[in-house]
Amino acid sequence: MENKKTGIEFCEEHQSRASETQILSLRKDIEHLQYVIKELEGQCSFVKDHFSTKNGERLDDVKRLHERIDNHLQGDIEFHESVRKKISDRFDTLDERVRHLDKWKWATWGGMIVVGALLGALLQTPSPIKGLSLM
Repeated sequence: MENKKTGIEFCEEHQSRASETQILSLRKDIEHLQYVIKELEGQCSFVKDHFSTKNGERLDDVKRLHERIDNHLQGDIEFHESVRKKISDRFDTLDERVRHLDKWKWATWGGMIVVGALLGALLQTPSPIKGLSLM
């Protein structure tokens, strides 16, 4: 029975050593995994900071581009408004000149009619049409 007893003791001792090595191995694995997790968390925070910084920089770049485009558009709008104003001023000037010339044209025609009527009355010449016979 001692053999059986020693065999049991041997198995228990062997089992406790095997358990101890397994526990040590598991502890090492746990420590290694904790180290890996800590490293990954550090890298993850670095990546988050890096991307948020780069993302902020890109957003600032986009804002600057939008400001430049808006300034350019505003400059174009001001240019087109000034050209439109110059054209309108020129059109108004030409319109005034045409109206002025139109007034003189009608005044001249009126004057020519009056002068013609006066000359006709003064000269009292018969019209060449009255004495014209067609047949």
